[in-house]
Amino acid sequence: MEILAALNEHQREAVLHTEGPMLILAGAGSGKTRVITHRIAYLIQKGLAPPEQILAVTFTNKAAEEMKQRVVALLSGLPEARPWVSTFHSFCVKLLRREMEGLGYGRDFVIYDTDDQRRLLREILGVRHIQESVLPVREVQSLLSGLKNHPGRRLEDHPLGALLVEVAQEYRTRLRRANALDFDDLILESAELLRKFPEKRKAWSGRFRHILVDEYQDINLPQYDLICLLTSTHQNICVVGDEDQSIYGFRGSDIQNILNFEKDFPGARLVKLEQNYRSTQPILEAATAVVERNVHRKGKVLWTDVQEGDPITCFQAESARQEAEFVARAAYGSLRGLQHCGVLYRANFQSRLLEEALRQYGISYNLVGMSFYSRSEIKDVLAYLKVLVNPRDDVALVRVINVPPRGIGKSTLEKLQALARERGCSCWEALALAVEARLFPPRNLVALESFYLLLQDLARHRPATLYHSLRHVADQTHYEDMLRSEGSHEAQGRLENLQELYRAASEADESKLPLEEFLDRASLTSETDDFDSGARVSLMTLHSAKGLEFDTVFMVGMEEGLFPHSQALEDPWGIEEERRLCYVGMTRARRKLFLSWSRFRRKFGGEASGFNQPSRFLSEIPAHLVDQAPAGSFVSQATLRSMKAGSSSVTKSYDTVEKVKEFLQLKQSRHVSTGVYEPGTQVRHPVYGVGRILEAQPTGDGTKLTIQFEGFGRKKLIDRYAHLTLVT
Repeated sequence: MEILAALNEHQREAVLHTEGPMLILAGAGSGKTRVITHRIAYLIQKGLAPPEQILAVTFTNKAAEEMKQRVVALLSGLPEARPWVSTFHSFCVKLLRREMEGLGYGRDFVIYDTDDQRRLLREILGVRHIQESVLPVREVQSLLSGLKNHPGRRLEDHPLGALLVEVAQEYRTRLRRANALDFDDLILESAELLRKFPEKRKAWSGRFRHILVDEYQDINLPQYDLICLLTSTHQNICVVGDEDQSIYGFRGSDIQNILNFEKDFPGARLVKLEQNYRSTQPILEAATAVVERNVHRKGKVLWTDVQEGDPITCFQAESARQEAEFVARAAYGSLRGLQHCGVLYRANFQSRLLEEALRQYGISYNLVGMSFYSRSEIKDVLAYLKVLVNPRDDVALVRVINVPPRGIGKSTLEKLQALARERGCSCWEALALAVEARLFPPRNLVALESFYLLLQDLARHRPATLYHSLRHVADQTHYEDMLRSEGSHEAQGRLENLQELYRAASEADESKLPLEEFLDRASLTSETDDFDSGARVSLMTLHSAKGLEFDTVFMVGMEEGLFPHSQALEDPWGIEEERRLCYVGMTRARRKLFLSWSRFRRKFGGEASGFNQPSRFLSEIPAHLVDQAPAGSFVSQATLRSMKAGSSSVTKSYDTVEKVKEFLQLKQSRHVSTGVYEPGTQVRHPVYGVGRILEAQPTGDGTKLTIQFEGFGRKKLIDRYAHLTLVT
């Protein structure tokens, strides 16, 4: 009863239903992690299942670790009450380490993370003389991943289909030769193992009497197949998710999995968690008003006991720089109230101006975007250990063959790789052959032999502990000496990162974590696993913000073509996912929410984009939920009323954006009149400053001006959108 005491009525219902399939629709901030952990604790405490027969899977290491800690705390009186709680990928690694031989791999397989995959693909494309400008490595990786997550897709349908088929085959061959799996393979091979061997499927399904799946709306088809295989001997599956937070379609997740759960598992119990414990009522109403425009949803109505709350502030900036300055000023004010701020954007390029503005105001911040284990110095040192564990790992070997520099140039490396391809062997075997048979010219052999002997020495004298192994690698390779010789601030930071790696290794030794498992964890970390919850200001993409919360949230760049993204504008499914992404961003806020957009923005290093339209999502927020802002700085109540006028129908959402545009175009009080556009006239622009008109040409949309600005060069602007003033 103590376990149930902290739960509301619907949370208790979800915990007490312990037999058969169940779908828990958990709205943002409704306590889904509390329900999952209390359900696990209840099953154990009531003797309905021992800990080792309960499996809970989620998507991030951070979420998995939080669940583990909560369960342990709830069952503090029970010794060793530790169920299986992990990410999908970590669970599959454990399964494959025990069963992998059945699929023709060794148990010592290595995991290729995103960077490793791109390095391998870059080499494969390079051999075929395919330039990055013709076929970017990122695009190839995305295509191959999509092929694995969507079985119906065909590479042959791509304009370079024949080449891609060849690349995909070579990629698979190289992975198997290296005894390596990428992230997608971990799920696919686990499902294939259970599908191929009925006795193993029966054993693993029988092993777990209760299976819980967190963030069910984010699973893809291979993960769905894996879940079905694991529940083949029983139907005790409990999934928790929110269709309104399905935002990873680009990674292969399929919202239909959660929408069709009750069809896939007949007789499933449905429980809705609608009480929100995070945000104020105005924030919830605004977020709900946006997401309820979507057609593909099961539907829920979030509410909270916190009825009071600040209205949402919408800010209209003249430029992206002005928008960033506004964020910095507002964040400064929020920090004085000891609040934590999250600054969320749709695309990574938006962070530069935000970082500059925060630095100008002396505000320290945490930029979320690269996990600790993705840093080059960390990957370099760990790559040496990977080679010692699995010498067939070509990606790891090639990464460090000349790091620190030892005289093995690009041409020598290419000859070594060519030898490996010719003999159908790994680069390590080709290296041994080249050195022992003296196949290369003497000047090349000296450096190659030195590296070969170094690796042999590292393997022969590798210490027993992980901590001392890392220190031994850094010492024998002179890696730290290389960084110290640089003498730069950046190099000092990299040295400090290595010290943190040593501390992590020491902690792993204390918990008796094997080397292979430590390397697995390093490969499976994500950018949000290193999120610093104590940081006062955090900058990140909207996708990275999933699962986090802040006192104050700034959502910037609320413009058509940026958010919603241009790639989704002609796709109804894409627009729905963008709207869900907006909902996720808005519901990260506890107390205060700022939404901002810029009339002008430089995109991807190009010219200013011209007049931007405010995001349609702004028009979908009821006007009474937005505050009265200063004229000329914020979107006015008149604008918001025009937005509200079209809010009754999904099909009118784009029309309301046009109304906003028309309203803004009427604000011409600061514009120069048509008659003064004479060559030589000096004008002032809110972004580019003072300039001189070179040419004025009437068009159907106004007067097209060519203006020479000091420091910005020549710009072409339309008078009615440019907000010019005369310089007298």
